[in-house]
Amino acid sequence: MFSKTRHIRTFRTGFPALAFALCLLSMPAQAETQSAAGFSTINSFSPAVYPDQKMRQFLVKNGRIYRRIEPNWNSWEDISHLFNGVNQVGVGEITGYDVEVYQDGRYRMFLTRGGEVHRITSLEGGGWSAWENITSVFAPTGTAPVTSFTSALYADGLLRQFVVRGGRVYRRTQESVDATRMRRIGARALPVVQESWSSWSDITSLFANVGDTTKPIVSFHSALYVDGKLRQFVGRGGETWRRTEPNWETWENITSLFDPAGRHADTRVHAPIYKRAMVIEYNPVMTTQGYRLLNQVRNWREPRVLEQQYVQYLEQASTQVVQYAVSQHVRLNEFPPFTGNVPRFTEQEFLQCTASYPFTCRENGKFDYEKVLRDHRVCEKANVGEIDEVWIMAPPFAGLWEANMAGPGAFDTNGPVVPVTTCNVKLNIMGFNYEREPERMLEDMGHRIEGTMRHLFGQWRNGYLQRPNPFPANANLWERFTARGFDYTPAACGNIHGSLNTPVPDPANPWGYDHTNPNPEVSTCEDWENYPALTGATTVIDCTRWGCTDLGWHLYWLGKIPAFKGRSNGLLHNNWWWYVLDWDRAVQP
Repeated sequence: MFSKTRHIRTFRTGFPALAFALCLLSMPAQAETQSAAGFSTINSFSPAVYPDQKMRQFLVKNGRIYRRIEPNWNSWEDISHLFNGVNQVGVGEITGYDVEVYQDGRYRMFLTRGGEVHRITSLEGGGWSAWENITSVFAPTGTAPVTSFTSALYADGLLRQFVVRGGRVYRRTQESVDATRMRRIGARALPVVQESWSSWSDITSLFANVGDTTKPIVSFHSALYVDGKLRQFVGRGGETWRRTEPNWETWENITSLFDPAGRHADTRVHAPIYKRAMVIEYNPVMTTQGYRLLNQVRNWREPRVLEQQYVQYLEQASTQVVQYAVSQHVRLNEFPPFTGNVPRFTEQEFLQCTASYPFTCRENGKFDYEKVLRDHRVCEKANVGEIDEVWIMAPPFAGLWEANMAGPGAFDTNGPVVPVTTCNVKLNIMGFNYEREPERMLEDMGHRIEGTMRHLFGQWRNGYLQRPNPFPANANLWERFTARGFDYTPAACGNIHGSLNTPVPDPANPWGYDHTNPNPEVSTCEDWENYPALTGATTVIDCTRWGCTDLGWHLYWLGKIPAFKGRSNGLLHNNWWWYVLDWDRAVQP
């Protein structure tokens, strides 16, 4: 939970004793399948021919936007940062992106996010307009969330627009042309068309036999290529299908063309595991401080920037195996609720107790998980697959655990299980403090990994405040991975707090925070990059290996968590992240 500006690191000795042998018995050797939900999902694909006659292609995969430019078809660039964090456009998961050059020579970009469509337009002489929400334009097509929108200029000089919502595809067409107004776009002379449109028509039946018809259509794009031929693309069930005129009856599955996007080039590395998070942000408006948000009044970090940093750092550290998208973000104008009738903080009280360091706020409140999950229907969203986990963003003293869990079969990942919920699936819960830097969020995930792996292997005899002497001869893989510099055995990678190269315990620092130690230590940590074919090779390591920084250490340690394909002896997954992100799927036969 939060303690002043830090979390209390608490590890209980009573983990449910899931013996490793029993776990392995439930996982017979078999080929891995990656077609089930939770792995990479292609949301949409859209090509666009620019005035320089070069094609750009845009792929939305796992909530990220990738771009490649002719002729560099093998180079996918992640451009999601242009729309996230400090550049945030809209709220929720990105599901569609499209660019088109209109008859007036100006670009329009369309971003579909969280069920809504946003547009930006290039200006004469350079620059761009402000982003605007244009979702109301599609009101005649219903009220379901929009999953993609595209605008396409056809050979007849008219625009067509296509919107996908609720699994159905709608189209409208420009109706009038003012032939007296012309503008040259690249090699094409096209009329400038006035804004006159037909009514929206439902054309879903045209794609009745495309792909897995049990799954809804999530995207449709149409584009005129430089060869004068029209291509159309349908996204459905995580796959992309294409047809090219005049062969309108022939649909081709081109999904494999996009496999390299967002995936590590090393063929040993596991496919990305894709999870959707719901963020609940407690960030009240301070009425006595010019009606600014709490984080702004205190000059603390911007929650949406933090969440994007967390997503990016985890993807970086895990060699692109861990891929999150924030599918829902709710900001609440209130302080967090506590259990046991403990009153919430008031604005005056909280501003006073955080006026200067050290903070003096009361620490008697425990976050009311049951109320929050109930009030925001979090379990209901998880039960139907809208989200996979929930992140609580809060100020300090919110009484949160760094990581805990709810649902059937839930176990202690860093804090106790939330006992009374309507969850029918396991729900991971992360507690984040926007007063702190993103390194603390990575540390929270580190403790979640520690709790999960302790549960998997049944014990962790060299955990925090434990120093076995001698080191267990029958140490399990997790105990071997986390061996510290003072563990009476060659060091491995230590734990998320550090201590890889700590030669002796420090009584003044019992939790072992040690990121800047210059001590050269013989360690097997680098050998874990060969997992499961460990050789026992050692390397002399000091803190320069991770830059002797807090952030550097967290990225280094997380980067050593095995993230590879296959199973050891047909049993234990070589990708340990799978257990951390999706326990039930990881241990199922």
